Amino acid sequence: MEVVADLDAAIACIEQRPAPWSVAVHLATIGHGTGTSVAVALSHKALLNKVAVFCRTQWAEINDPRDPALLDSQTLVRDYFDRHQEDQLTSRIELIDPDFDDDANGLETGNYLALSSSHISWQTTVKIDKWLTLDPSDRPVSVADTHYGWFICALRSSFGDYLEIPDDLFHALTFARDQGCTYLLLDRDAPATDRLPCFEW
Repeated sequence: MEVVADLDAAIACIEQRPAPWSVAVHLATIGHGTGTSVAVALSHKALLNKVAVFCRTQWAEINDPRDPALLDSQTLVRDYFDRHQEDQLTSRIELIDPDFDDDANGLETGNYLALSSSHISWQTTVKIDKWLTLDPSDRPVSVADTHYGWFICALRSSFGDYLEIPDDLFHALTFARDQGCTYLLLDRDAPATDRLPCFEW
């Protein structure tokens, strides 16, 4: 179950990031009397629908008595450009490569969730501070002091003795994983959520 939970967190993390592979997009260029218009979409059908929007706004120029709102996109685009010789439509597929310029050195990044430290009780804060005096291998969670709170690994595979983790902290770590985050930042100035209990201390 721990491995499954970690895989779920990793998948959620990937879903929140830009795709690390090239993406094919459909590109249309429309040359017309007032300049050039460009439409981009992820599918041919979606691109056709975008070009149809242009054709509907210019439909009166071809003196066609049909109501453009009643025509499907394919018919609309075909008939508009067949009858309007001055306007030209070209389309092609382009590959958009991922932009790694901001990660030229191959730096590894991760996700964290910032939550108000009010989501853990005073008794739990005392335990966390006690854990910080222990050797890292003896702590039930991987935790670091931030002066205003704590930075804790939320992955189950990083946990030590489950029985040593108070319920309030365990629930907060689970909540962070459910948001696709690898780490939980508990901070006094971070926002609170109504999906977790709050404590006064």
